[in-house]
Amino acid sequence: MRVWLYARLSNDDDREMNSLLNQREICQAFAEQHRYAIVGQSFDDNISGMSFDRRGLDELMAAVDADKIDVVIVKDLSRLGRHRTQTALFIDYLREHQVRVISATEGVDTFRDEDDLIIGVRGLMNDYYAKDIGKKIRAGYRQKQREGIVITPPFGYWKDRNTGQIKVDTEAAVTVQLIYSLYLQGCGQKEIARRLNAARRKTPAQLRAERCGREVRQTHKTRDGQFLWTYASVKNILVEEAYTGVLNNHRREYNNGKAKHIDKTDWYRHEGFFPVIIGKQEWEQVQRLLKQQARPANGNQAKHRYAGLLTCQECGNTFIPMIRCWNGKSRVEYVCRGYHRNGKSYCSSHRIHEEVLDAAVQEYAEVMRKQCTEELKRLVQMQKMWALRKPILDAHILSLQENIRRLEEGIDMLVMEKLSNCVVCNNSTSHICRNDS
Repeated sequence: MRVWLYARLSNDDDREMNSLLNQREICQAFAEQHRYAIVGQSFDDNISGMSFDRRGLDELMAAVDADKIDVVIVKDLSRLGRHRTQTALFIDYLREHQVRVISATEGVDTFRDEDDLIIGVRGLMNDYYAKDIGKKIRAGYRQKQREGIVITPPFGYWKDRNTGQIKVDTEAAVTVQLIYSLYLQGCGQKEIARRLNAARRKTPAQLRAERCGREVRQTHKTRDGQFLWTYASVKNILVEEAYTGVLNNHRREYNNGKAKHIDKTDWYRHEGFFPVIIGKQEWEQVQRLLKQQARPANGNQAKHRYAGLLTCQECGNTFIPMIRCWNGKSRVEYVCRGYHRNGKSYCSSHRIHEEVLDAAVQEYAEVMRKQCTEELKRLVQMQKMWALRKPILDAHILSLQENIRRLEEGIDMLVMEKLSNCVVCNNSTSHICRNDS
């Protein structure tokens, strides 16, 4: 038997009992006891059993698809997963590939029919345990929010992991102060972003990547890999009240990965939590300007036909509509959002007039109309042809059915004749036997 060892450890597990080393030793001992050949192993550290998006499972599935293993050994079924439905589906996937799962400590084998009930009960228990633990974790975190807690400080601060103290990041704090100063001088968010990019000021994503060793999703970069300030990243700093020393917790709740925004009156507010980078008066002045300069909702304005439908092949951003005036006439054109907001360092200039798009759509519609017309003609012709052939085919079907009926009758007659001959032979044999006696 070719076996694969799998182990998983999550935050809520007993780290002494369920350590990855302990799990591997148990699985390895089980394999050696039964003289199984270990051909590979994988593990997932600090991963919830409710998620099946795991690197270790991906490695396991690659081995299964390549027909390299016959058995998967785990310490217990909860290591495979705690989500009842997804775990059952994964076990079914392994069964389809003739791969069994053996729980070393529970004595469960997915290839034994008598263990199906145990697997189902274990799945229910694991699912309930995960949900119960999730509720307790959320309740505990909610209490910590009330008391004042921050996991990842805003840009401009860093957290000492040894003491838990929040400290000012000098370089980032200078950038924050520069953003507020430029905005109060009359610069817009887009202009501020361009100046910061020209000065090569580190972005929040860049600092996070340097400290954590990995980048966050949707990081804006130039074509040569430089991190970029954007309109949105500048705006996020201008509205962040933490720079005045205030910590606002419980601003949103998450349910099944979906965020629900909490009313501001229900936030957990903690004054004097952060070291002050921006004065309260200066921050409030910026908020008033942002409110004054906010654009009204365009719900009553005409919607542009191709808004959100065009994508830049070079940078992947969508095209945004813009109204251009030329010689007293206005026209709509679509430009690359990446180039429009971040300049030529991010993407090259792409623009297309709405009239050109209309012409292209009209041309395509005309081509499709002609193709549909030709296809309709072909289908009508086929319908007529089959309508003409239908009486002939119906007659042929009736003839074949009649031939089948006659053949069946002939078969029945042959069977009856054969049975009659057998009866006569049996009677004759019985008569001869009686005369001999």
